[in-house]
Amino acid sequence: MLMRSLALVAGLLYPLAFSPFEFWPLMLVSIALAWYTLQGARVREALLRGWLYGVGLFGYGVSWVHVSMHDYGHTPMWLAVPMTALFAAFLALFPAILFALTARLGKAPATLLFAGLWVLLDALRGWLMTGFPWLYAGYAMIDTPLSGLAPLGGIWLLTLGTVLSGVALGTLALYRRHGLRPLWAPGLLALVAWGVGLATDPGRFVTPAGEAQSVAMPQGNIPQDLRWQLSMRHATRDIYADLSARIPPDHLVIWPESALTEFRDSAADFLGEQGALLAERGGALITGIPMREPGGPTGMRYFNSIAVIDGGEGTYHKQKLVPFGEYVPLESLLRGIIPFFDLPMSSFTRGHPDQPNLLARGQVISPFICYEVLYPELVARRARDSNVLITVSNDAWFGTSAGPHQHFQMARLRALETGRWLLRSTNNGITAIVDPQGQVRERLPQFERDLLLGGYVPMTGSTPYMRTGGWPVWLLAALLCLPGLRRGRASAST
Repeated sequence: MLMRSLALVAGLLYPLAFSPFEFWPLMLVSIALAWYTLQGARVREALLRGWLYGVGLFGYGVSWVHVSMHDYGHTPMWLAVPMTALFAAFLALFPAILFALTARLGKAPATLLFAGLWVLLDALRGWLMTGFPWLYAGYAMIDTPLSGLAPLGGIWLLTLGTVLSGVALGTLALYRRHGLRPLWAPGLLALVAWGVGLATDPGRFVTPAGEAQSVAMPQGNIPQDLRWQLSMRHATRDIYADLSARIPPDHLVIWPESALTEFRDSAADFLGEQGALLAERGGALITGIPMREPGGPTGMRYFNSIAVIDGGEGTYHKQKLVPFGEYVPLESLLRGIIPFFDLPMSSFTRGHPDQPNLLARGQVISPFICYEVLYPELVARRARDSNVLITVSNDAWFGTSAGPHQHFQMARLRALETGRWLLRSTNNGITAIVDPQGQVRERLPQFERDLLLGGYVPMTGSTPYMRTGGWPVWLLAALLCLPGLRRGRASAST
């Protein structure tokens, strides 16, 4: 019972390493405790302890889901909380599988097996059923020397270094307590990871592709419970027109996701006027905007999109749609059961994987909409032929919870992985400019209507991670599993 409780507590510590708390040492403590609680457990007990660890991790780490369901999805609290708990309980199966596989396949102490399986299961979680690539351990380390691993192997290598560090800490405590000799393998690999991270200069892989450029991002801060009302459409137009009128000449202007809660064809005249005004002053306008076109089984297809209105060209349709938020699985069965399954704009079509990047003010721009900036392989692939990354988002769905802070922290790593500036435009925060080292150069406070003015430098070149993707680290993780595997079935735990 003590070990089960400790596993739950260890999971609860995990989210505290992320923004807005940002106490990254707790990530190492959480992993160390997770490893400690696994020792001596048979497969079934390991499965339970791993699930409890996951319940703490995701039950607290993604508890903000109930905010969108209740506050804006009009789902009763008595139903929103259990549905969020069910979601967390499902995600907790991944740590449960990690613990159980380590106990079933590993020969004591199986430290490297545990670390390798952790990364492989993270990759599976980011892919299975469109994936949920949230709260990977490495994200918490973006402001530490270990972050230098990101341009080499992305979030995967950073996570592997983080887990090895936590396991090394756990083995040190475990073996000292029981008077045994310490295990050198995880500690040595952890030291190598920190040394490589500290020695890596992220800037060595990329070079400026031109002079510094000016950017402006209006943050409309329109309340989520009002912005979809028909009566707000003209007020919304006025808000973005007024903010954009304050922008000096020669700026790239980025409006956030669904800045206007109407389709592009309905707002064509207004958008054309705004784009022309900015283009006359040497600027360009890019906006998040819903779009529609004939086709599909219902006669019309809908897209969550980013479009260059003037000063360039290109349109991008979002590829990674959020289940239940942007499309409803088993739609014919679930529509109408509860209000959350009938949210506005929840019937989007997935964009084609081979869409070209955008072009504005002479720069090639990789666009990402909200949640999809968390898919590292997608960002790395599209960044190869671009000079800058932009992401538009509307985190107002998550109110004052930790969700928007976690989202922004994880988005920052895409800049470090690709050696590109990241321009993030949102409805109510966090609107920010992030440099190629993943550091925040400029940002607006949440929940304020304001205009962010700043600059970025277009970049060219590719980091090692952009060239290879995650496969080398996944292979390394698989190789780390081999030394810890049991030999023969006879010695396997039952």
